[in-house]
Amino acid sequence: MKIINRAALAGLLLFPALCLAHGPSRQKVIEKIDINASPAKVWNLISDFCSISKWNPMVTACTSDKGTAPKAVRTITLKNGAKVREQLAHYAPDKHMMQFFMLKANPKAFPVSSHGSKITLKDDGKGGTTMIWWGAFYRAFPGPTPPPELSDAACRKAISTYYRAGMEQLKKMAESR
Repeated sequence: MKIINRAALAGLLLFPALCLAHGPSRQKVIEKIDINASPAKVWNLISDFCSISKWNPMVTACTSDKGTAPKAVRTITLKNGAKVREQLAHYAPDKHMMQFFMLKANPKAFPVSSHGSKITLKDDGKGGTTMIWWGAFYRAFPGPTPPPELSDAACRKAISTYYRAGMEQLKKMAESR
């Protein structure tokens, strides 16, 4: 009985340390915007994997090795000069959807260590489009107590700001044509 009590006590004492020992938890951002244009019209603006430099004001340039072919890799340059390499994971024009992920972390671009993203356009039933940009990522700081600029909240804000800037510009473009 003493052995069981000691093992239980050791487990209770060890549990808080185990909780603090894990790294960052997966974070998620989902942004939506309604666009007063058909999904086909909006898709025409974003369907080229590298067109992001035309509709996201935070991106100044984009190059792609294979366009929208499977596993195409694009390099985007942000306004601050930082570069991000992303690979196209899934491309479904019939569903107005593309999915891609960051190949290598660049904390100068985003304070994350990984990032997967999916853009989907849905018919809103009124002749317009609901754009959904979903992302999942881990913060770049691996320890339990990040500095404020590398916190989960800071990472969510950085990704959300990036998504919103693109979506709002895309809305303006689609609705003005």
